[in-house]
Amino acid sequence: MKNIFLFRHGKSSWSDPIFDDHERPLADRGIRDVPLISKIINDKCSDIDLVLCSSSKRTIDTLNLCMQHINGNRQTEILDELYLSSSENILKILNNFLSKNNNIILIGHNPGLYDFVNSVDHLNSFLFPTAGLCHLILQKNTKSFINFSDLKIVTTTKPKDILLK
Repeated sequence: MKNIFLFRHGKSSWSDPIFDDHERPLADRGIRDVPLISKIINDKCSDIDLVLCSSSKRTIDTLNLCMQHINGNRQTEILDELYLSSSENILKILNNFLSKNNNIILIGHNPGLYDFVNSVDHLNSFLFPTAGLCHLILQKNTKSFINFSDLKIVTTTKPKDILLK
């Protein structure tokens, strides 16, 4: 079974207008929330093979915080094409890596992540807030390319779910 964790970057800072969208860092709330969600990933899957990450500052900051809480001998790929990527492009990128990896984290952005989850299950109402997580499994054992219908949503988690406990 293959696990895919779609992880939206932590809350970004809008406090300095000098930064363009690609260069915005994490806000304090993002710095607080990312480790909470990262521990959830590690509890669900302690052997991550690969982390795919958008090239924006906020996703790389999310990656760096996340890696402090993730076990496994993982490879990391920073991909420009994940920045504000569509759901179809995210699927294409995952297809490039799924044959050689069983457990993948993909750190990206909305609306692509939201659209991806809706393409897997249009009845799922997960809005993908910042630092939101969607755990998917591949429902078939294949070396060929997958479609949205080959995936199943296992859980969705938002930081508020953990902070309210």
